[in-house]
Amino acid sequence: MKKILFLLMLIPFITLAQHHISGTFTPKEQFSKVFLYQVTPNYPSYISYASIKSDGTTSIPLESNLETGMYRLVFGAPQDEYYFDFIYNGNEDITFEYTATEGVTFLTSEENVLLQNYNANADEAKHLLSATFEPSVSKETFSNVFKAIDGIQNEYETKSEGMLANHFIKTGRLPIPQKQISLEEYLALEKANFFKHINFNDNALQHSNYLVNASKIYVFRFADKEQPQQYINNIEDVIKEIGDNPVVQKSILEALWYDFSDNENMKVANYISDNYLEKLATVAGDKKLLSEIKIYKNTGVGAKAPNFNIGNSKSLYDLKDANNYLVIFWSSTCSHCLKELPEVKKFLSNLENKNLQIVAFGLEENENPWKDTIKLYPDFIHVYGAGKWNNATSNAYNVTETPTYYVLDTDKNIIAKPDSLEELEAALQGLPTTK
Repeated sequence: MKKILFLLMLIPFITLAQHHISGTFTPKEQFSKVFLYQVTPNYPSYISYASIKSDGTTSIPLESNLETGMYRLVFGAPQDEYYFDFIYNGNEDITFEYTATEGVTFLTSEENVLLQNYNANADEAKHLLSATFEPSVSKETFSNVFKAIDGIQNEYETKSEGMLANHFIKTGRLPIPQKQISLEEYLALEKANFFKHINFNDNALQHSNYLVNASKIYVFRFADKEQPQQYINNIEDVIKEIGDNPVVQKSILEALWYDFSDNENMKVANYISDNYLEKLATVAGDKKLLSEIKIYKNTGVGAKAPNFNIGNSKSLYDLKDANNYLVIFWSSTCSHCLKELPEVKKFLSNLENKNLQIVAFGLEENENPWKDTIKLYPDFIHVYGAGKWNNATSNAYNVTETPTYYVLDTDKNIIAKPDSLEELEAALQGLPTTK
């Protein structure tokens, strides 16, 4: 009877048997926690977390009710830098090593090791491509390089049949030219065949970063950055490939919008938002994205700077005496500002023939010590911004840290948004001189 009871007690544990993802982080003191997410067509969905032990090891259970697909481990900030994705097929434990210099290496898990090896071998073969198009390369060598690339592709597609990894591996197939051609001809061939093996309706691809990354590669690789219309044409190609799937459309176009807005390419960023993304965000109820789009339109390079009161019944737009304006958002309680503003003042004193006026907008919780600090900068126009981070003007300018700089032309159009003192100096040095 005792043996029967013991076996009955084991049944729940057998039924609920689960797998784990376990690994080691190096340097071991750099990270303290690891967070598990499921990758979805929208945003990663949080699952659980675990601590990273003092020896750098960690282990997270992969519960028996987890869906198969792509998952993500996040272990630092910012999240888009300290993470890696992995396949979970519901049948295997996964072990890994992560180093700050080399990234992640999977040690066990047939799915992940196979995909890892494919990527390494395919990348090594593709590195030969640039040299393959040199004029001195023989037809035989040209043909052999592409045979090697095709051979690796065939080998890993065969090895991965029936596996989740196969969904990703088969998308990597490159077009094989039938004769020796130039690099320009091959790029045209590659573009024409880029989406031939990519299925935007593939559920495994949708629940990963793959479709976003592939779309970015297509948009940027086959365009001249000096010709924004080429980016727009490529974006339209991607839209056609996606088809009528608003969730996938939004995830891809949102990623592209962030890239173009971060690079201050207002024409393309606004094309994406005006023609597609605002509507998609509205339908999805994504108020955060809608707010970011609105702020970018108001504060991107090329936009007219939002107006604000500067005191004495005047506004920024009322200023007429300078060719250019530098708006500085700062705070008298910000140690970084107190260190940087004297450097700005020193640099400005040596800046000749620029006809530049400075507007210093203080984000403050009370007027002291702001009143004392501004005495050090008598040539600036000083504006007191009550409420600090809750100030309407700083919110309109999307100020998330101090100091923040905006360089404006005489019509108050934004011409530069320097992120550092060095960038600020370069922007101001580049302003036209006055006679």
